[in-house]
Amino acid sequence: MLGGNNKMNELHVLTTGEAARYCGVNFRTVIRWIERGQLKAYKLPGRGDHRICVEDFVGFLRDNAMPVPNELATASRKLLLLAGDPELTGAGRQVLQQTGCEVDVAGDSFTAGTMIAACKPALLLLDANLRGVDVFQILDHLHSHSEYANVRTLVVLPAGERDQQRWLDAGADALLTQPGDRAELAAKVKLLLEN
Repeated sequence: MLGGNNKMNELHVLTTGEAARYCGVNFRTVIRWIERGQLKAYKLPGRGDHRICVEDFVGFLRDNAMPVPNELATASRKLLLLAGDPELTGAGRQVLQQTGCEVDVAGDSFTAGTMIAACKPALLLLDANLRGVDVFQILDHLHSHSEYANVRTLVVLPAGERDQQRWLDAGADALLTQPGDRAELAAKVKLLLEN
């Protein structure tokens, strides 16, 4: 899984030196935070250099009452699309990339769970029509774990759904009734990412 399959965008990743500059400390201090488990990071294969997801770094700063630089506070435009419908994944990905989002797609809840845990997206787009996926269970999981408190959720409702309130009560931040409506999708994503 090298080369083109690597979805990690350098915009969303910091080196220990970059993290140190944001905090006004020596890079060895950042490495100590990582070694102590205070700051989540991963090592580059073969090199041993640490990389830190911007989302994890911002969470670390907030947890430690440190100021969050403006460019990092708004940097999280990572979005995870959990869908199986080729129309939704194709058109959805295109619309979302046009709004400036970095989009990953998962076709099942196991893959989505792994991707959410690895580098928390700012927004999760859930297709309630996807067979074998319990969107209510996913919403409950996100809301019962504090590390996902900042992950916004947009649910694509099943065709013919009449009771929209139950999805909002379950924790969805917004609903999409017409998955093919690109303008509505772009507007709702923009609204959720800016609030």
